[in-house]
Amino acid sequence: WVLEVEDFDPHEPFFAPQRFREPYPTAYQGPTFDWPMYARVTESQVEIDEARANYSALVAMCDAYLGKLLDTFDEQNLWEDTALVVTTDHGFLRGEHDWWGKNLAPVYDEIARVPLMIYHPKFADRGGERRSALTQVTDLMPTFLDWFGLDCPPEVTGTSLTPVLESGTKIRDTAIY
Repeated sequence: WVLEVEDFDPHEPFFAPQRFREPYPTAYQGPTFDWPMYARVTESQVEIDEARANYSALVAMCDAYLGKLLDTFDEQNLWEDTALVVTTDHGFLRGEHDWWGKNLAPVYDEIARVPLMIYHPKFADRGGERRSALTQVTDLMPTFLDWFGLDCPPEVTGTSLTPVLESGTKIRDTAIY
C-alpha cells in the first residue's frame, strides 16, 4: 500500500512551538523574524541568527514528527509491507552566499542538493547503504509506477530508481535543475 505524507514544513514562516525553539537562543529583540525576503542579505548578524534559529526549530519539529512516524512503523511492523520515501523539492539559503531564499541563480548546492532516503521491504537487507547515482524529483513517479508493475507514460522524463536500489546502477550522467 502507499501512504503519502506531505509536510509543508520546514517552510516560511519559520514557526515552531516554543519547546522546539528553546534550544536555539539568540540576542534578537525585534519583531518576529521568521520569513526573510528572497533577496540579498541586508540584515544584521543578530537578525540572521534569529532567522536561522527559527528555521532550526522548525527542522527540529519536523524531525520529531518524522520520528513519531518511524515509531509507528516499528509498532505496527509496517517495515514488512510498506515503502517509505523521504525527500523534498528544494533547499533554502539562510544567508549562505549572502542570499535568502530558493529561486536564485546560480543554483547553489544548498538549494539543489536535497535529501532522498528510500526504504523498500524488497531491499531491506541493503538498509543504511548509500548510493551515488544522480537522481531528480521527477524520478519518483516512475519509481512508484515501477513498484506496482505499471508502465510509465512515454512523455515522462524521470527514470525508475529501482535499479539504483537494487545495485547502485547509474541512471543518468547529467541532470537539469
